[in-house]
Amino acid sequence: METVLKVSPSELNLSLINKIKKLLVITSNVDITISLNEFNPAYANELERSVEQAENGQEIISMTMEEFVAYTPKKETNTMNGLKTFG
Repeated sequence: METVLKVSPSELNLSLINKIKKLLVITSNVDITISLNEFNPAYANELERSVEQAENGQEIISMTMEEFVAYTPKKETNTMNGLKTFG
């Protein structure tokens, strides 16, 4: 089965993930491909760097689907003295 979902970035939320999970209850293995219609050189460079790191076994993060759904990245914030902190 192959399904293409076209969504705006604002629709990428937990509700969408839960709906996708309901569609996939009959399969044990799932491949998810994310495709961007816009070209962002900074994103492309970061993606290329991440692929190289993965191929070299560097900075690999492994988690279950439940851990992934519950994961909330730490946001970078700037303090008044110019130092970056993470919350």
